[in-house]
Amino acid sequence: MATAKVNGDFILKILVGILFVVIGIEGIADFGGNAIYDELDQTFDIIVGVVLLVAGLLLIVPSFVGGIKASFTKVSTLIVLVAWIIFIVLEDFIYGLGGLNGDEWFLWLEDLIYHLLILYCIYRVASPAVRKLGNK
Repeated sequence: MATAKVNGDFILKILVGILFVVIGIEGIADFGGNAIYDELDQTFDIIVGVVLLVAGLLLIVPSFVGGIKASFTKVSTLIVLVAWIIFIVLEDFIYGLGGLNGDEWFLWLEDLIYHLLILYCIYRVASPAVRKLGNK
């Protein structure tokens, strides 16, 4: 390992990176497994997939390989954070609130909570980069 300590934040960073690599591959390969791609056409699936794949790799790779500029990691964490916020707005509020009734509210709320939990994990990973970006 380069200089990373193995702790909870390190593991969280790796898991968030792997999550976005997997979501990126789903978009590129057109698996249709993630709801982020349901409302996009195939061209945007590939573009979003590539962006998320690269951002995920830029979260993971610097932890194991030295010589990668810290600015790439900062930018990738911010991309992941912004992408997930956009996903929550689109998936849970713009497309997710249409026609809900009865017990569907509980399913919607459960999905929203899952998405917010992931957002918090991404925030934990991205917050050092945001602080460093402000201290330039």
